[in-house]
Amino acid sequence: MEQFSGKRGKNEFSYVRFIILAVSTLFLSFVLASVMAFNTTYVVMCNTTASPLNSQYERLMNQSASATIAFDWAPGYLSLAHQRFSFNAVQRSFSFAGPFAGGLIGTFPMLYVLRRLGAHKTMFIIGLLSSLICALTPQAISMSFELFIVLRFISGFITAPLFPVLGTIIEDWATMDEKGLFMGVLSAHLEIAPLFTLPVAAMIAENINWPTVFYVHGLLCALFTVAWLVFYRNDPADHWLISFKEVETIKWGKHHGDARMASPPYCAVLSSPAVWSIFAAAIGTVFVGQFMGVFSPQYFTSVLGYSPTLTGTLAIIPIIAALPVKFLTGIVSDRMSVMSEIAKVRLFNSLASFLGAFFLVLVLFISPSTNLTAATTLIMIPFIMIPFTTGGFQKAALLVARQHAPAVFSVIHIFAMITLLTGTFIIPLLTPDNTFDQWKLVFLIFIVILVISNVIFIIFVSAEPAEWAERKMEFVQLSE
Repeated sequence: MEQFSGKRGKNEFSYVRFIILAVSTLFLSFVLASVMAFNTTYVVMCNTTASPLNSQYERLMNQSASATIAFDWAPGYLSLAHQRFSFNAVQRSFSFAGPFAGGLIGTFPMLYVLRRLGAHKTMFIIGLLSSLICALTPQAISMSFELFIVLRFISGFITAPLFPVLGTIIEDWATMDEKGLFMGVLSAHLEIAPLFTLPVAAMIAENINWPTVFYVHGLLCALFTVAWLVFYRNDPADHWLISFKEVETIKWGKHHGDARMASPPYCAVLSSPAVWSIFAAAIGTVFVGQFMGVFSPQYFTSVLGYSPTLTGTLAIIPIIAALPVKFLTGIVSDRMSVMSEIAKVRLFNSLASFLGAFFLVLVLFISPSTNLTAATTLIMIPFIMIPFTTGGFQKAALLVARQHAPAVFSVIHIFAMITLLTGTFIIPLLTPDNTFDQWKLVFLIFIVILVISNVIFIIFVSAEPAEWAERKMEFVQLSE
C-alpha cells in the first residue's frame, strides 16, 4: 500500500498535474525545436547568392570553361553570419539524417538511463546538452562538415527519449480518465516545435543572420530545462505543491510502488499482434508526417515558389490547424461514451490515414502552375488530419501497454527513426530537381503507405490491456 506523509494545507491547489502537463509540453517542444533549428536555417545558410563572395564566384565562372568550379563559400576570414555552404545531395541527406540515426541508435540506451535515473534527472541532462549542442552548431558547421554531422548525431542520440517519456509522464501524472487529454497535449510538442521554429528561424535568418537562429533556440531550450528541473517530479507524492486529494485522484486504479520501474517484457510485447498493428500505424503516419517537419520549406520554396519568409509562415498554417484537432481528439477520445474504445481508436486512426490519403490524391491532379492557391491548400490538409492519431494508435498504445507504455513508445520511436532515416535519403533521391512531377511520385508513395498501414491497424488493434500489462484496478490509500 502506497503512502506519503508531510504537511499540506487545507486549501491546497488541486490541479498540479496540469501545471506538470504544461511545463512538460513546453520543455519537450523547445528541446525538439533545438534539433529542428537547422531544418529552416538550411535554406538561408545555403543561399550562396546572398554571400559577399557571389560576385567573385560569378567572375570565376565567366572565366572558366567548366560548368562548375570548386569554390569555398566559407573561408575563415568571413564572419559566421556571412559564410555560406554548398551541400551536395549526399551531404544534404546526411545533414537531415544525422538526428534520426542518433535517435535510432540511442533509443534503448537512453530508455535504460530513463528507467534508472527517472524522467526528472534524465530529461534535465538532455535539456542542458541539447541547448549546448544547438548553440555550438554554427561554429561546428564552419569548422568541419564531419564535426557538424557528429553533433547532429549526438543531438538525435540524447533526445531519443522525447517520445518514450510521454508514456512515463502520462502513467505517473494522468488520472485513468485523462490519458487521452494528456496524450493530446504532450504529443503537441511535435507541432509546437515547428510552429515556433519555422517562422521564427526564417525571420531571424533573413533579417538578422543564420547563426543567431541557433543561439536563440539554445537559450530558450536552456530556460525551459530549468523550468522542468523546478516543477517536475517523478512521483506526484513528492511534489512540493500537491495535495493529498490530488495524489489519491492521480493514483487511483494504478500499479503499486515501483512496478513502473520494472524491466518491460520485450519478448511478450514484440509477440503481440495488437502492438505490431500500432507499430504499422505509427510507421505510416510518421513517414508521411516528416514532409511538413523536414521537407516543407524546400517544397514551398522550390516547387510552389514562395520566399523563405513566406514559406515559414505558410508552413505553420497546418501546424496551427493541427493543434486544436489534437487537443479535441484527446478530450473526445476520453469522454465519448457512445462508442467502444476499440471503435474509437479505429475511427480516429482512419480519419488520419484514409482522409489524409484522399487529399493527397487530389494533390496529384492540381499543378501549382495552374492553380497555386489550390495546390498550396491541398498539400496542407493531409497533415492537419494526422493529429487524429492521438485518439488512434497513440491512445491504443496506452490502453494496451499500460505501465509498459514507455517501452512500446520506445519501439515506436525506433521504427519512426528508421522511417525518417529512410525518408531523408529516399525523398531527396526522388526529388533531385525539386519539380512537381518528381514530388508527385513521393505523394503517391505516401498514399499507398497510409492506406496499407491503417488497414493493418484496423484488423489487429486492441483496446484492452495485454496479458503482460497490469489489469488490476486498485485504490491507493494515503495517510496525512
